[in-house]
Amino acid sequence: MRIAVCIKQVPDPQAPAGSFYVDEATNEPRWSPPAQDLISTFDLNAIEAAARLRETVGGHVTILTLGPPSAEVALRRALAGGGDEAVRIDEALAPGGDRFAVAIALAAAIRRLGGIDLVLCGRIAADWDMGHVPGMLADLLGMPAITPARAIRTTAGGVVVERITAEGYEVVEARLPCLVAVSNEANEPRYPTMRTVIEAQRKPVETWTAETLGSAPPPVPAVRLARLVGRDLSRACEFVEGPTAAEAGSSLAALLHEKGLA
Repeated sequence: MRIAVCIKQVPDPQAPAGSFYVDEATNEPRWSPPAQDLISTFDLNAIEAAARLRETVGGHVTILTLGPPSAEVALRRALAGGGDEAVRIDEALAPGGDRFAVAIALAAAIRRLGGIDLVLCGRIAADWDMGHVPGMLADLLGMPAITPARAIRTTAGGVVVERITAEGYEVVEARLPCLVAVSNEANEPRYPTMRTVIEAQRKPVETWTAETLGSAPPPVPAVRLARLVGRDLSRACEFVEGPTAAEAGSSLAALLHEKGLA
């Protein structure tokens, strides 16, 4: 089985909120230490799912990401977690991080790989929390999409997936090729060992550009970010007192009403 896993490098979602800010000149998010770039949380589950399928039925796992040269760090981590080879797609193919352009670039890369039976993604990215790309990617590739998945196993020529629903889960069967977006209920990602980290440094990581893929970003972005506003992290504390508890309560109610909080 040939598996392609699409991952994204994101800032650490567990980093303190004060590490993040908005660059008003470029209208883009920025971060500083202790925040650092990591593989998006659910993408780790997708990598683990691919590694387990390869161990069960055999095959080859290719890791794909769209991003700057620094994204090679994430690709090496993914290789240490179970990938066989990796490809970085030049970020110029998706200016401004347009999700539709990302899906187009990933689809072009998967077509260039050829013979992919199963595409795995994380159910949602940990930075923007939108989950648009898996569905668009499946549509561009003409594949059925199952999301979000809490379990996946292979059958003769297909997969059986436990798809999470609001009431629990449903069992869905699809023929290959198909795309599955994996959730954290599916597995516990393995921790790379020293041996797998060293082996990952020897595995091939290619960079594909617009010329390589014969593709280009859409002439008009599908989504344009008009304005990005940073969260106000300021805090204030105001004590409300009164000669009696009843009067203090009335003063508090009046203050909350004045501030539009009640």
